[in-house]
Amino acid sequence: MRIQTTELLFLQHIMKKLKPRDGARCGMVVPEGTLFRTGAFADVKKDLLEQFRLHTVVSLPPGTFAPYSDVKTGLLFFERPGPTEEIWYYELPLPEGLKKFSKGSPVQDEHFAAARQLWAAWDAYRRGEGKRPKATERSWIVTADEVRERGYDLTARNPNRPEGEELPSPMELVASIMEKERAILSIAEELDAMLGNNQEGEE
Repeated sequence: MRIQTTELLFLQHIMKKLKPRDGARCGMVVPEGTLFRTGAFADVKKDLLEQFRLHTVVSLPPGTFAPYSDVKTGLLFFERPGPTEEIWYYELPLPEGLKKFSKGSPVQDEHFAAARQLWAAWDAYRRGEGKRPKATERSWIVTADEVRERGYDLTARNPNRPEGEELPSPMELVASIMEKERAILSIAEELDAMLGNNQEGEE
């Protein structure tokens, strides 16, 4: 399948640049659509899990990169050698009373304080220096087998979300719909190109 999506090409580029030696590691920002999209995206994520150790996924709130983009994003942290066995997820919460981050209310370093504390325990465990961390309201662990079973969907589905917590905002839902429409359009363009090539061959 021909890949035309910039974010997927960039992920592939980084994966190729990380040589299979100890110490090769990467942390990168990706649109949330990269986590759940199928097709070529699933193929690349399969390679990511098999060839690398994807150890951490952080789900960021809407508006984190405002005013440049309101698309919901996530952070991926991976290293070589692989394969991936378990992935630690963290869902960064919005400060109380805030609907989204913005230019006037930007994300700050202190917003990651709880994440860093929890991640330290996860990092110790994955290095064989501590116990397996327990799930919290904002963090949980998923096995690579679970990701394979759901078609390499890496979406941060928080199983411990507090009851009564708000559902995704309209902006998040619209972003998700737009990503899916984008995937459908890409498939339609590829089919159109294939049909065009077949017609030229028949002539």
